[in-house]
Amino acid sequence: MKKLKGVIFDMDGTILNTIDDIADSINYALNTCGYPTHSIHKVKKALGNGGRNLVNKLVPKGLSEEEILEVFHLYQSYYNTHSDIKTKPYDGIIDLLIELKQRGYILAVVSNKFQHLVSNLNEGMFQGLFDDAMGERKGIPIKPAPDMIHLILEELKLSREEVLFIGDSEVDIETGKNASLRVIGVTWGFRDKEELINAGAKDLIDHPKELLSWLERNHL
Repeated sequence: MKKLKGVIFDMDGTILNTIDDIADSINYALNTCGYPTHSIHKVKKALGNGGRNLVNKLVPKGLSEEEILEVFHLYQSYYNTHSDIKTKPYDGIIDLLIELKQRGYILAVVSNKFQHLVSNLNEGMFQGLFDDAMGERKGIPIKPAPDMIHLILEELKLSREEVLFIGDSEVDIETGKNASLRVIGVTWGFRDKEELINAGAKDLIDHPKELLSWLERNHL
């Protein structure tokens, strides 16, 4: 591996605990339409492939495309103004990012959220710690397709051999594989250790500070 220059993080479940605001938003949309709502656990397990796929997994079976779109638009509209009510960085994340910056690493976020949400949360929660933050943009396939990773590497002028990708789900593990990146799975997010291992994760950490010791062990 070339000398490590950058670390790319997933957002939901990796650097930010967003589950409460997402669950509140999807349940608001479902309840407004008269459909059953879901537990935080069920919403958490449905996350990872973007808002539209989240809605598809949680609406009642047999709905028309028009009915599903109504739920999606209600969800997205509500979440647009409620994405930072209960959301906050996981314990230890800010300290980790500060230390990585002090060590000279370039830091970035790649998320399946829409770009405006990624930008707003990045600016509100991390205030300049990340050098770039990418969300869903028109015409660019979302994770696990590698396109978002390729684009952010181009923007940051980094090669895939120079970065690590950090994520909490099987989507992130697959994204790393598709982009030919080395991936580290985190166990404090939306998937447990067994799910990450089953997804093919080779390296796992249980707390943000463990990334620093992992880097030191691997002389990176």
